[in-house]
Amino acid sequence: MPVRKIILETKPTAQPRARVTRWGTYDAAKDRKNWAKLQAVEQITEKLDCPLEINIIYFLPIPKSSSKKKRAAMLNGDIKHVKRPDIDNYIKFSLDVLNDLAYVDDSQIYSLKAQKIYAEKPRTEIILTWKETGC
Repeated sequence: MPVRKIILETKPTAQPRARVTRWGTYDAAKDRKNWAKLQAVEQITEKLDCPLEINIIYFLPIPKSSSKKKRAAMLNGDIKHVKRPDIDNYIKFSLDVLNDLAYVDDSQIYSLKAQKIYAEKPRTEIILTWKETGC
């Protein structure tokens, strides 16, 4: 199975709610999406038009107030990242960034796995997998 790995070298971003004002709707994540798209477009060679499996790993920063013992446990995976923002908001942001760049439409995704873990270097790793015959 062919694989494409896309790494966004910034702190993972969650999709915020749209702000509605008297003057219209405001997309608070527009600048962050544009920055993520610029990073992604450098790593994408072609747009896929086939069924996809996606695995997303969000490497989140360790709080500065953590003790050495707690920090080691976080890096080891003994302490899981179960704080806000919710993982579905991270997923929404990532899929919106890659929509119409890495694949034609996010309706092509038939399998999705995501996880949040602590890391020294915050980033998002997105792994796309597809069957050779289906593309």
